Amino acid sequence: MPSKDFRIWIDDTTYIVVDFVMVRGRVVSFVVRLMRIENEKEINVARYDTAHGAPHRDLLGKRSGLICKEWFFSMALGKVMQDAIADFRVNYEKYIQGYEKN
Repeated sequence: MPSKDFRIWIDDTTYIVVDFVMVRGRVVSFVVRLMRIENEKEINVARYDTAHGAPHRDLLGKRSGLICKEWFFSMALGKVMQDAIADFRVNYEKYIQGYEKN
């Protein structure tokens, strides 16, 4: 099961990384990360993934690390992955502010 990955650039310092595995046309695992470049370092601001056996969103803080985890138990993995990409495209500034604040 080879993984596929790509980046979606939002601006010069912010981008989304999508990495996923499909089997028979269905997403079986994924990670969608909102990334920021600061001082030539890549920083993970927030992520959606399928670790721990179910899709969820992790909100991260600069000082606090993991702030909270929101689970999406009843949603199909492909739907959560697509929603994650859309969420980060629209709300990336909110996620970056939350990361910086915490």
